Amino acid sequence: MNVNVTGPYIYFNIPIFGGIDITQTTVSSLLVAIILCTASVLLGRNLKKRPGGVQVLVEKGVTMLNNMVVETMGAHNAHWTPFIGTIFLSSICGSLIGMTGFLRSSTADLSCTLVWALMVTAIIWYNSIRHNGFLGWLKGFTEPIVVMTPMNIISEIAQPVSMAFRHFGNVAGGGVITSILYLALSMVSSLILSLITASGWAVSVIMLVLGVGLFFLWRKKGRKTALVFGIVSGVLGLFGLLQATGILSGVPVLAFGIPAVLSCYFDLFSGFVQAYVFSLLSMVYISNACPPPADSQADN
Repeated sequence: MNVNVTGPYIYFNIPIFGGIDITQTTVSSLLVAIILCTASVLLGRNLKKRPGGVQVLVEKGVTMLNNMVVETMGAHNAHWTPFIGTIFLSSICGSLIGMTGFLRSSTADLSCTLVWALMVTAIIWYNSIRHNGFLGWLKGFTEPIVVMTPMNIISEIAQPVSMAFRHFGNVAGGGVITSILYLALSMVSSLILSLITASGWAVSVIMLVLGVGLFFLWRKKGRKTALVFGIVSGVLGLFGLLQATGILSGVPVLAFGIPAVLSCYFDLFSGFVQAYVFSLLSMVYISNACPPPADSQADN
C-alpha cells in the first residue's frame, strides 16, 4: 500500500476549485458509502411477514439500535435512530476496510472524524437555537456567571475536537504500532535467517533434525519445553533451508501472524469500541440539545 508519511496517499487531483485531491481516505469513504447504501437496498426489500434468517438478524439489529437510542436519548428523540446508525456503521466499516491491505481506514484520517464531529456539533447548535431561540442559545455561554463565558466557548470548541481526535488517534495509532512491529519483525527475520544460512545448508538441516527430535521427545516424555523448543528449532531450520534454496529468499517469515493478530485487535475490537463511543457521545450531546416537549414534562 502506498502511504505518504505526511498523510494519505493522493491518487490524482481534480483541477477544479483550486484542485481537489482524491486520496485513499476519499476512495475508502466512497466505497463505505456505496457498500452501506447497497446493503440497505438489498436487505430492506422483499420483506416478509414470516422472515427468514437474514431478515431476522437485520430486524434484531435495527431493534437493538432503536432501543439504544430511546434509552439514551428518550422516546421523543427516536427519530435520530437512522442518523446514529449511519455514524455507527460508517465508523465500523471505515475501520474494517483497512484490513483489505490495499485500502486505508477512513477513520485513520483526522479529516473524516473531524467532519463527523463538526456535523454533530452543527446539529447540537441548530437544535439548541430551535428550542431556546438565538438569544437563549447565546445566554447559555454566560451561565452561571459572565466570567465563565470564555470557558464555555472553549468547551464548545473542545467538544468536537476531542471527539474527532479520540476516534482518529485510536485507529491511526493502532495502524502505526502494527506497521512498526511488522518492520521490526522483518528486520529480525532477515538477521536470524541470514545467520542460519551463512554456512549453507548445514545449520538449517541440524536445526530441522533437532526440532524433529525434540518433538518426538515431547511425544514420549510429555515435556512442554521440548515441544516449544522443538517447534522453534524446526520452523527456523525449515525456513532457513527454504531460504538457502532461494524459495523464500527475502520473505520476512517471522512477521507472519503477529501483526495480523494486532490488526484484528486494533481494526476489529478497537474499531467497534470507538464506533460505539463516538455514537454514544453523539447521542448524549444531541439529547441535551433536544429536551422532551413541554407537555410531556408537565405530565411527568
